Amino acid sequence: MSFLLGSIRASRLAVATLTSLSLTLGGCATLPQRGQVVMRDVSFPLRDFRMPSGLRVVVERDARAPVVAVVAVVGAGGSSDPGGKEGLAHLVEHLAFRARPANGPSVRARLNASGAGHSNASTSLDYTAYEELAPKEALASLVKLEGERLSSPLSNVSPEVFAVEREVVRNELRQRNETGYVGQVYSWVHAASFPAGDPYSRPVVGSHESLSALTLADAHRFARAHYRPDNVTLVISGDVDLAEVEATLQQNLPPAWVGTGAPLAQDARMSAQRPEPPAAPVAKTMPVYAAAVPSPELYLSWVLPRSFDEASALHDFVGVSLDNNLWEAVRSDGDIAGISTGLVTGTRASLLIVRVHLSRGDHPERSAEKVLDQVHKTWSGEIEASGVLGQEFNFQALRRQVVTSMVLQSERLLARTKNRALLTHFTTDVRSYTRSQMALMGLGGSKVTDFAYQWLQRDRAHAILVRPGESGLPTSVPVLAKLPGGEPAVEGGERVTPSMLTATSAPVQVLKLENGMEVLLAPRPGLPVVRVGAAMGGGLAYGEKPGVADLAKWGSFRESFFEGRPSDWGLHEGSRAELDHVRVDMAGTAGNVGNMLAMLGEELSSTRTSEDVVRYWREQVQPWREAVDTRPEVLAHRSLMQALYGTHPYAHEATGAQMGKVSWSEAQSWLEDVYRPGNTVVVVAGEFEVKDVEPLVRKYLGDWSRGKPQPVAVPPAPQLPAASANVNTLFTARPGASQGQVQLACRLPTATPELEARYALMAELLEVEAYDKTRSGTGASYGFGAQPWIGRGGAAHLSMGGSLDVQRLREGVGSLRETLAAFAKEVSQEDLARARSRLLAQQAVSFISTDAWVEALLEARVRGFPVEAVAQRPAHLQAVTADALKQEFAGCLQRLVVSVTGDEAPSRAALQAVSVP
Repeated sequence: MSFLLGSIRASRLAVATLTSLSLTLGGCATLPQRGQVVMRDVSFPLRDFRMPSGLRVVVERDARAPVVAVVAVVGAGGSSDPGGKEGLAHLVEHLAFRARPANGPSVRARLNASGAGHSNASTSLDYTAYEELAPKEALASLVKLEGERLSSPLSNVSPEVFAVEREVVRNELRQRNETGYVGQVYSWVHAASFPAGDPYSRPVVGSHESLSALTLADAHRFARAHYRPDNVTLVISGDVDLAEVEATLQQNLPPAWVGTGAPLAQDARMSAQRPEPPAAPVAKTMPVYAAAVPSPELYLSWVLPRSFDEASALHDFVGVSLDNNLWEAVRSDGDIAGISTGLVTGTRASLLIVRVHLSRGDHPERSAEKVLDQVHKTWSGEIEASGVLGQEFNFQALRRQVVTSMVLQSERLLARTKNRALLTHFTTDVRSYTRSQMALMGLGGSKVTDFAYQWLQRDRAHAILVRPGESGLPTSVPVLAKLPGGEPAVEGGERVTPSMLTATSAPVQVLKLENGMEVLLAPRPGLPVVRVGAAMGGGLAYGEKPGVADLAKWGSFRESFFEGRPSDWGLHEGSRAELDHVRVDMAGTAGNVGNMLAMLGEELSSTRTSEDVVRYWREQVQPWREAVDTRPEVLAHRSLMQALYGTHPYAHEATGAQMGKVSWSEAQSWLEDVYRPGNTVVVVAGEFEVKDVEPLVRKYLGDWSRGKPQPVAVPPAPQLPAASANVNTLFTARPGASQGQVQLACRLPTATPELEARYALMAELLEVEAYDKTRSGTGASYGFGAQPWIGRGGAAHLSMGGSLDVQRLREGVGSLRETLAAFAKEVSQEDLARARSRLLAQQAVSFISTDAWVEALLEARVRGFPVEAVAQRPAHLQAVTADALKQEFAGCLQRLVVSVTGDEAPSRAALQAVSVP
């Protein structure tokens, strides 16, 4: 440890390392053999500051891109809430964005002005985390801002602001329930899993009753008790000068949070011995609840040992293994339509949750047994030698997949920074992040199996059933007066930094193969990671028969595995279908790029479906899909797309009933038409040399031959609807809903790269204004999002959506339309400059990862834009004028569609109010 001059008394220079698994592939002609995950060594130098105040600051250098991440962990979460005050920690997190240090602009306004391309916060069982991602020029501003927020999270928060933000949280709770999200369901799972009265058994977000009991004084007491420097860990990662960062900290952190004198010795935050995790007795009968889910859902949960230490690396293996194996339960029970897993972390215990979608829920106990059978089978030993060898083979494949996940996550600067912050905070050891990685890599199969036998036994599984219905949430609370608008402006306003303008500038080599395929090579040095994405034109809107694309994509599988399976090299793969294209993705370590290309070529050329798969879909999945089709939000979305696009292919999304009328031969013909090299664009992005990868591309992708060397037909650009002063209104019933789901949308002229920049700025302007009017001003909503959609062929529309408290539905819908009308009259230069700065910042911080490059380049080519459009986007954003935006807003207002899903009387009243000029 070296001692430095100044008020920061101690700092340590260390190196965080991702240990290599093998030597770099380089230009070898032979691909790595099965089982070899190939990457070079990676290290991140860092400094560890222990402040005299007790604050811990860790700074890590990662100069891949001119971006910095800042994460602050406060050691208090939902388990710190006083009894009867559940949701307090989460509410304080919300209020911290409303704080106004020195009676100046709010924290949220200052974050936007600082250039933060991403800012958010989260509250868990044992912590609250604040996170920002920004161009490197913003580091000093972010450190100052975070220091002021942490030292005074409720600064100048008035009782009126407190009341409004409490309603925002209440609407968050309603929204999560009524849209089928599992926010409230997770509270029931926790209550079933942990003993009554245990802090982990209580809802982190709170309940309507506990939220009503909270006061501003409660929030102040909580902040004073927990927002202390000795209870906070701050981690900074990115393009940081480690020699200069000490001065940045000294100059921008509050003096009291730096402190004077010798650094305080940190008390242990977790006991040296792992405690026995608290678990409730398993209920003799399965509890049944009602919520706005489309079909019954079964939840199984196991209480596991704590997280945040080296031993918790086992949790990753268990979760990934169940993800890979539980699908067998779907095959053995005709009522199971789908399964997913998740892990909730904690310092005293963790919680593994398995969510099971049921088609009918006729026999939930039997379905639970089928899932538990598969959990047992996943870890059961085999006596025969062949079985033992097979189990070891499966473990090694799982180990490769988990280790690759670790490497891929390390590429995501913010995720890595947050993990380091959490582990450092709870272990008080800056080396814990590296140690957890080493523990993960060193696990043996016997340790994982022993863990599963101890903690995943059938008799330790808690189960609850959630059936469709009303949840009994209160539908009315006192309506608050609207807060007066306006706050002090941020000095200097939002700014555009040099790194914002160069984030998308990088060499991209275009290869046109003889079979008609286009391949884009985007080398991005920094971390030994490569991602490969393929896009085939067509998508769910393509096909002569309704439902043929949906069924074909659902039932497609790779027939040939001559080149191996992704698990042989720990590779990650995925696929999805959009309205206008189909995607296939692979990701892994850089030394395995040849394996990725070989398998991608084989997958694209051998994808097919079968009669058995289609029969299985009809028997086991179609009932669940038809239940989903009845969800009010699904019906509303279909109605909206039909109102926007009329008879165009993009107007029609298939139903389960339509899919059920498609034969397997029709689905197979669709696959053969779409999966052709002439209809495919591939992007390879990551750490590689073009001279090494180009021969591999030509070898493994160039040999694919099928069909015409041209893409499938591009949908014609649809005609714009006729202009009208009247709004096209749509209503979808959700009886008794305490919120109305609102969508405002309009068709836009056929898109070009230049117009796409306009449309993105329109969405940014609308989203910010909607936030101020429906959330920060009244608490009537958890928030609204706005985004443009651009499809293959140039079809485009703008949409803005969110949920509003039913008591303010008419007022809220009216204010949203008024916002659109105001922009149709005037877009101020100040608003435009702020929106442009925010978009440039968002773009700059996203392009640090290879998946952002794959996404952007494929998106451009699917839309028919040139490859250069990605690099030119900052210039396109800067070229947009206020007059051009005003013109687009005016056209949008004349083609406006407003959709409300909710209780009939208030919904129709809201629509009636906006249906006439």
